[in-house]
Amino acid sequence: GGLTVTVPAEDAGPGAVAVLVHEDGTRETIRKSVAADGVMSIPLSGSATVEIVDNSKDFSDVSSESWAADAVAFASAHELFNGTAPAAFTPAAPMTRQMLMTVLARLDGEDTSGDAYGKGMAWATRRGISDGSNPTGTVSREQLAAMLYRYAGASAGYGDLSRFADSEKVSAYAREAMSWAVEQGILTGKAGNLLDPAGQATRAEVATMLHRYILAMYS
Repeated sequence: GGLTVTVPAEDAGPGAVAVLVHEDGTRETIRKSVAADGVMSIPLSGSATVEIVDNSKDFSDVSSESWAADAVAFASAHELFNGTAPAAFTPAAPMTRQMLMTVLARLDGEDTSGDAYGKGMAWATRRGISDGSNPTGTVSREQLAAMLYRYAGASAGYGDLSRFADSEKVSAYAREAMSWAVEQGILTGKAGNLLDPAGQATRAEVATMLHRYILAMYS
């Protein structure tokens, strides 16, 4: 069975990550490791040699004052998804469905080397996360919430959507997932007290919701 080890890590920032050191010297990023409240929580399947490292990346288009800075640092340090160029993250660019499926596959420990999108989509359809349709289409905020909801295996959501000005615009299929995302603090709304369910999920927004999801589920 699995276990979660907590290690004191008072100075660990969002770019800190646990790395599994195998007997042959190879290293593997533990993508569900997360630092919060002065400790690093590390899911393991047995005895292991682990190091905590700062795997932060520098992106010229994400300043330290950006609202998404911590989430971008977390997503890239955990190798869920990286920049669009050596020094660029392109935070305002939309995320496609195949990109998101690949990111979630990596979070789950799937090897996506080689044909990353093909492997990510195969994993997502096998797990019931997505039906794999329209892979190059952009992901909406409610679609992102729905995929996270399915991945989490959640069975209900109790967040109050009615407090948002555009709650009636949430699609019927996504209402429970959006309610769950609000309840867990994964989705907090946008300026004007809006959920913007049909709005495109940008790379920065995906990084932010993933960061919040992993903090909620694994810390």
